[in-house]
Amino acid sequence: MHNCRSCQSDNLQSIIPLGNMPLANALLTSADVQNESRHNLEVMLCDDCGLAQLKDLIDPKELFSDYVYFSSNSDTMLSSAAALATQVMHDLPGDALVMEIASNDGYLLKNYVANDINVLGIDPAQNIAKVANETGVNTLCDFFSKKLAKKLIQEGKKADIIHANNVMAHVPDINDFIQGIQTLLKPHGKAIIEVPYFLDLVENNEFDTIYHEHVFYFALQPLKLAFERHNLEIFDVKRLEIHGGSLRLFVGHQGAHLVKTTIQEICTAEEAYGLAKFDTFDKIMVRLNNLKTRLIDVLHQIKRDGGKIAAYGASAKGTTLLNYFGIGKNLLDFVVDKSIVKQGLYTPGTCLEICPTEDLISKKATHALLLAWNFSKEIIEQQKDFTQQGGKFICPLPTVKIL
Repeated sequence: MHNCRSCQSDNLQSIIPLGNMPLANALLTSADVQNESRHNLEVMLCDDCGLAQLKDLIDPKELFSDYVYFSSNSDTMLSSAAALATQVMHDLPGDALVMEIASNDGYLLKNYVANDINVLGIDPAQNIAKVANETGVNTLCDFFSKKLAKKLIQEGKKADIIHANNVMAHVPDINDFIQGIQTLLKPHGKAIIEVPYFLDLVENNEFDTIYHEHVFYFALQPLKLAFERHNLEIFDVKRLEIHGGSLRLFVGHQGAHLVKTTIQEICTAEEAYGLAKFDTFDKIMVRLNNLKTRLIDVLHQIKRDGGKIAAYGASAKGTTLLNYFGIGKNLLDFVVDKSIVKQGLYTPGTCLEICPTEDLISKKATHALLLAWNFSKEIIEQQKDFTQQGGKFICPLPTVKIL
């Protein structure tokens, strides 16, 4: 990498080097274990526009054409999607078209379908797009781009609403992505985009949000500049708790909507924090190493006391955390996950077997390391039988806590 993927500046510097890591969602079969690839995982910061981004890229087709993450497996995701759709659909005209980029299994768009609103999902994963279509959510299996947007325009499709939840960070060509939105959006339409928030990542030690699928780590100021470059503007923004802290952006054509003062207030707060300054991140790496020491000490003590430790959630976050911290079969006995698609496979890099959640009790785990800590409330509520029998959860971030 030589230039910023947004503003094309060559003034970039490494801020979070995590070393050679496996692909976060590349779960293994027993045959794959000996042939697993690793790739450099390193975040760079652009000194001109302030955008944090990976140094090295993996071909998106390798990452997303067959995908193991189904949004509908999370009650938190389902309730958040339903609330957003309910809020949006009240203002839509009768002939509205709602699109979603990276629509996954239709977890969001199904709320519009239930209210007889026309939808189009776009998702590159064949297995997931098939599930969405089978459940009645019209889904096109393809990668979103300006070229695809032009094709849809030729077919007479323009969007009143474009949703894009947790996808913009995955797209290497951010300018093409934004141009595609600008092309598809009706003159007074809205793009509603959710991204993990870089300030929350930095403040709360959420380094495990960094993996090869996430090319970008967004603050509001570089996003504002990127949209303005393509005659779009962020006219409103909400901070969300989901995924450890996210931004929900409301984007439209320039001049089409009243711009809220909140946007400048957040940009000013980012500048005051030093989010676009290289030396801010020296302290971050020190904090990560301290966190590693603390978590490993806690796990070793549990093992010395005769405990049995499982990990909960064969998540992308978990791949980064376990591999960067060097936690594997030396400290963990197995991993459990609610998704039947993941069960029977093995975790990237650490090669731990992924078992059903019922195994927390049947295999007599005393502790469960919460790798999917962003859904901790939901998980702990679901696993009352485990906690009532004395089981304890270990939350690794932002500080190590036994719950």
